[in-house]
Amino acid sequence: MKMKNVLLSLAMLAAAPAFAGALDCTPKRVGPVSIYGALHTSGNKIIGAKNNEQAMLRGMSLFWSDGTGQPYYNKNVIAWAADNLKIDVFRFALGIQYYDSDGGTKNALATESSYKGSPDAYLGLVDQMVAAAIESDVYIIIDWHSHRAHTETSLAKTFFETVSKKYKDVPNVIYEIYNEPVDGSGGNWSAVKSYANTICPIIRNSTQNLIIVGTPSWSQNPQNGANDPVNSTNIAYVLHFYAGTHSKGSFSGRIDQTLNAGYPVFISEWGTTNADGDGEPNSSATSEWTSYMDQKMIPNCNWSLRQLTSAIDKKSEKSAMFAGNVVLNNFSSLSEAEYTASGKIVKEYLTKNGRNWADSLVKGKNSGNCAFKSVSVKQTESQITNALKSGCTYTSSNDAVVSVSGSTLDVHDYGYAIIKGDDGSESVVSVTQVAGQSIPSFSDASCDYAGNCKNAKGSSQSLDYDDDGKNEYLLTVANTTIEGATFTLKSLNPEIVNVKNATCKIASCSGSMHNNKVWMFELNSFGEAKIVATAPAVSGYRAMQDTITFKYTKANNRITSKFSDLTLSPGETSKEGILPDTTLMGTKITYTFDGEPTCKYLSRSGTSVVAGDQNAVITITANVEESEFYKPIVASMTVTIGDATTAVNLAEHLAYLNQGNEEDDAIHYSMVTSHGLKAQITGSTLSFSTERAGMVKLDVYDAIGNRVMRQSGRYGTGTHSVQLSNLSSGSYVAIVRQGSQSASVRWNKQ
Repeated sequence: MKMKNVLLSLAMLAAAPAFAGALDCTPKRVGPVSIYGALHTSGNKIIGAKNNEQAMLRGMSLFWSDGTGQPYYNKNVIAWAADNLKIDVFRFALGIQYYDSDGGTKNALATESSYKGSPDAYLGLVDQMVAAAIESDVYIIIDWHSHRAHTETSLAKTFFETVSKKYKDVPNVIYEIYNEPVDGSGGNWSAVKSYANTICPIIRNSTQNLIIVGTPSWSQNPQNGANDPVNSTNIAYVLHFYAGTHSKGSFSGRIDQTLNAGYPVFISEWGTTNADGDGEPNSSATSEWTSYMDQKMIPNCNWSLRQLTSAIDKKSEKSAMFAGNVVLNNFSSLSEAEYTASGKIVKEYLTKNGRNWADSLVKGKNSGNCAFKSVSVKQTESQITNALKSGCTYTSSNDAVVSVSGSTLDVHDYGYAIIKGDDGSESVVSVTQVAGQSIPSFSDASCDYAGNCKNAKGSSQSLDYDDDGKNEYLLTVANTTIEGATFTLKSLNPEIVNVKNATCKIASCSGSMHNNKVWMFELNSFGEAKIVATAPAVSGYRAMQDTITFKYTKANNRITSKFSDLTLSPGETSKEGILPDTTLMGTKITYTFDGEPTCKYLSRSGTSVVAGDQNAVITITANVEESEFYKPIVASMTVTIGDATTAVNLAEHLAYLNQGNEEDDAIHYSMVTSHGLKAQITGSTLSFSTERAGMVKLDVYDAIGNRVMRQSGRYGTGTHSVQLSNLSSGSYVAIVRQGSQSASVRWNKQ
């Protein structure tokens, strides 16, 4: 479906809630993953590897992982949805490069909003969401949410190789390798199958977890896969529908054809509205579809878990689950949420099909005199007094959650425990998480000596607010949590940061803070302090005992802005102030020229530089040692004398830039053939040949050593080519690597 162009900043990713790494997580509730295990296929069925039973999953797709969708990408949302919407699965809609539903490239995600632009940040977000799936014991579909994936093969190969290796033993993970192929990007079945036959073996090198493959025309033709299947194991084909646009009578036959041919189908995206997310939901058409999916036992995810109107672009999408224009991503706001017309239909469908997974976990073992029906209580309850049977002795599988105390069960934390009776029977006690409390602005934060402070919400300034001679960081005038409990704060490291409740006296104390008592952190010495907040439980919220980390650091030193890349004619003298003797804070600066104390191609005159009479390129490095209050600096500028492409020292300059680099970034300067790896350039085409299959990396550098292109991919033996026509005119060095082998080409592009 066609989506709007909304942006996500790196700050939003950085502010995502902290998670334990996925591989360190354990389930906090009993869900479908504990019952089915990893999902595989058997004929036209999707089955659990753990019990060999057909798996019927219902769940939600998150919205694009951009500015609108990303706030819902957190553990609280998934935990709430698992308990309250009874989801079995959720879908991570990973934005790659473009929104265009026609497969085009006109509607791009911002660089910082896309996987291609920010791969490391997004891999971190994937890990957080896999952790969320593990803790809630539900499945996660890692969805390459693109309409042109077959044109992104190299990028997809690297991504799926990374995540399939990392999560090879995580049964929760399902891989959706292509969202919605379309003709506009050439996404016919031949292209999709070729792409799938490249990506699937990479995943299969690590895991047999289920792979689902999108099909042509916005994933509406799963029968294409049945007629000409992907060459891999445990594959299901995808169909998407929107009830307002795609009737069950017109499209279900394609599913039947696929199932009858012996291949399973997964409906990873469906909606109650029109395909563009607009229009009122068609409840009767939706009911036909949901009845059909249940009858055929087709796993499915509804689009999408978000609020109606985005504060980013002020537009609305009626396929959204929640009403309003406010992000709902914590327990309290979600529990009070209002639903859209579509959301009411979807909530009813999900909850009426919710299953008691806890009873399933001990199926066959929950009979006997000591057995009791599975019990679910809230985290705020201290004891369970009416579950245990008299005359029986019990043990708990998880005393940290629930322990046995005579005839009662003591509740300690959220999670679950299997309570085993002395007759061998097993029963499950589940403790559901209760919303926590919060204090305004109480989050990890840092300040430096210059007074620059940051926390999850933005920037602020430290000043001597109470006029006692020391700088402070302001927290809040409140004495109660947002939920109404009186809190206390304590620093575990007062010698670094001390907590105090003092009067804010100076003019910079704005609004209600001026001349009032304010919680503030006094900054005493550089280091890292732990601040603990405690508050008693109040109605609907558990007791608070949260700890944040507060860092007080030396400040960044600063060099004049005149210290920047510079081009001079031979013999020319620069303006004054280019190379000052000290930083703006008065710390001494020493300079090197391509690593040497002097340079034969230019000289220093006071705070200026004087160019020699030859074309040359020189990197000047400023070195500033750490001082009592300021951090060290190593900064560089490049001086180009005349024409860089004919610089007399170009080779030695590039050699200097290459010193100390990792092998991945090494630059070579002449045509090289290394043990069978060869490279050459004809026109704007780089050709290289390999004698063995494997990962090949390409880097291209310009004349002054800046990397202007990087890509990698898995290639077979033989000759391959890469187009370099998008590079502007100039001199370049291209380096091709395969393992320890490398070949380089230096050329001038006209």
